[in-house]
Amino acid sequence: MIVRRVLNNNVVDALDDSLQEVIVFGKGLGFNSKPGESIDESLVEKIFRLDDDAASRHFASIVGSIPGDILSATADLVTRARDELTTKISDSLYASLADHLSFAVERARDGGEFTVPLAVDVRRFYPNEYAFAKSAVVELNSKLDSALPAEEAISIALHVINAQVGGAADSATRLMELTHSVLEIVRLDFGLAYDEDSPAYLRFVTHLRFFAQRVLLGETVQRDDAELLRILREQKPSAFACVDKVDSFVMRSHGHAMSASEKVYIGLHIASFL
Repeated sequence: MIVRRVLNNNVVDALDDSLQEVIVFGKGLGFNSKPGESIDESLVEKIFRLDDDAASRHFASIVGSIPGDILSATADLVTRARDELTTKISDSLYASLADHLSFAVERARDGGEFTVPLAVDVRRFYPNEYAFAKSAVVELNSKLDSALPAEEAISIALHVINAQVGGAADSATRLMELTHSVLEIVRLDFGLAYDEDSPAYLRFVTHLRFFAQRVLLGETVQRDDAELLRILREQKPSAFACVDKVDSFVMRSHGHAMSASEKVYIGLHIASFL
């Protein structure tokens, strides 16, 4: 690996053997290093490989101010998140999580208190991310000799959720607002009282999560389901009349026109409650 620039005594912006940009961390790695020199790989402790140019620039801009133990812990958590969760995790998580943890650890050491918004919705709509974040708090407290409170799991989960939709700071909020809105349209249309532990509800919420993610990313599931949709409209008219209300809302709020396939799947979920 070749040094591009020294970010601090422990962090170097470098090119790997494939000429891909990497951020390399190791105690004393940047001391007396100069651009163009080879890196002493015996000093390398962590390599951050970022495929996204914008995420790489953002990470490089803050990494010099982040303590080394937090950088190392962040790298481990991003690797774990990508291994354990089913959705794609953006490179933006490196910078957002490292920056957040640097502040959170300092706040915990100073005894600061905080409240976390969206706690109920995170637990309800993103149980896997929340479970991951709870274990992350335990791991961080062990590695960093810190006292992060249990509530910190909500903040970590929100950063992971944001990274699933490209990294925008308000992505998690928008995802949960859209999921909640569709659930409310269905609930009010049929006067439902959801059993949040029922398989039908859990399957519907899971589907809505991925639907909301596609809406925010501007993606659509396109298959040749027009004929199936026509048949289901005849068989389950009330459920698919409700789908039309969802379609109208999503178009009005997000400019997203639901495909026939999306209408089929959401309509079948709605029908399971009737």
